[in-house]
Amino acid sequence: MTCKVEKTYEAGRSPADTPLSVVEIRLGLADKPKDQDEGCINGNGRDGGVEYWLLDGTAMPKQVLQLCNDGYGMAGVGEDEVEVGPNRLVHRQSGGSSWRWSMEVTYSLSPFRALTEQDCSYHNVSEQSGTLTDIDYRTRLVRALAKDSTRRDPGVGCPSWPKPSQAFAARIDAETVGAYPVVAPGLSGKAAIPAGTALGNCIPGMTTAGDNGFVVWGKPAPADQAAEIRTIGVGSNTLIVQVFDPVPAAAPPAGSWIHQPHLEIWVGQNGEEINTMLPLGQMTQTGVTLDGAVHRGVGKPNPPPSVERWASRDERGRPVVVLRLVWPHEFALINGVTVVYSQAEAGKQARLVATAGFAGNRPIYVPDVQTLSGRPSTSDSGLCRVQLGVLVAN
Repeated sequence: MTCKVEKTYEAGRSPADTPLSVVEIRLGLADKPKDQDEGCINGNGRDGGVEYWLLDGTAMPKQVLQLCNDGYGMAGVGEDEVEVGPNRLVHRQSGGSSWRWSMEVTYSLSPFRALTEQDCSYHNVSEQSGTLTDIDYRTRLVRALAKDSTRRDPGVGCPSWPKPSQAFAARIDAETVGAYPVVAPGLSGKAAIPAGTALGNCIPGMTTAGDNGFVVWGKPAPADQAAEIRTIGVGSNTLIVQVFDPVPAAAPPAGSWIHQPHLEIWVGQNGEEINTMLPLGQMTQTGVTLDGAVHRGVGKPNPPPSVERWASRDERGRPVVVLRLVWPHEFALINGVTVVYSQAEAGKQARLVATAGFAGNRPIYVPDVQTLSGRPSTSDSGLCRVQLGVLVAN
């Protein structure tokens, strides 16, 4: 093996008070990855790539990153940047072709795991494209910003994240909308989610008090009456939705499901990478009451999902209803989805909470389902497992 130590970064001390450092090692061209015939870009030349190794006291050195810049896309504009600080490593990477992308991942070094990630994706000739996604791996909370597709000349690129003093909102400004995308957590190995499983702390819940969602109709519920809704994606055609609602449901008027506690699933039907400000004809609404009955809503007609229902108890022992919704088309959800819960009081609809804002009685943003599969493979960030009948974080 041909390699050289390019640089050593001091990285403070671990929680166990051992000294931390990160060593950057450059590999020679002869040691390039097997799938890179021409080697890895390094300035104006090529080599075998770069590795970053963690030194934690007297423990064995641990490789935490292995990078090979092959251009990262047809445009050949790929770049990597690594920054090391006290018990932190930040990796910034960019690339793409006509679709450009960039990401910034922050890791803790001891223990080594991804903490946060911010991703940008946009088309380099489309001013209406541009999505910025913010992931907190510690909670699996995901938030996204996108451009209002009805605005003209907003400039090419991604929206800017709000300043710390500005609250995250369904509409950030005249050109930008926000949402809480459905998360598809990674599962260890080939694990599945069997019937009877409750959704635990794997993903945070949206509440009718306004936590991790937007109350788009009615007033937020008092804390002791707030319903909690947890949703995960599985593949490209399945949602599992769990509802805890402490408010007793009164008998609704005959023939009306609107005034029963229910879900509304809005699925995007635009095939041109547009997820915001869609006309009603480019969305499909489906209603699902907590007994598992499916009700056709408005928008573009499409085959509804099948529903499997079960009762369970979450990690806090609360009684919950869990609904597995499976659409017949394999890729039914690839154009985005917004989840809404309608909480009822005294036999009437009291409030709606949604993962995106509403205007004209429909969502203003149907964000893509966000997959968390662990980043990188040596970190379990974003992964969950079923333990004692409850889906919990690793």
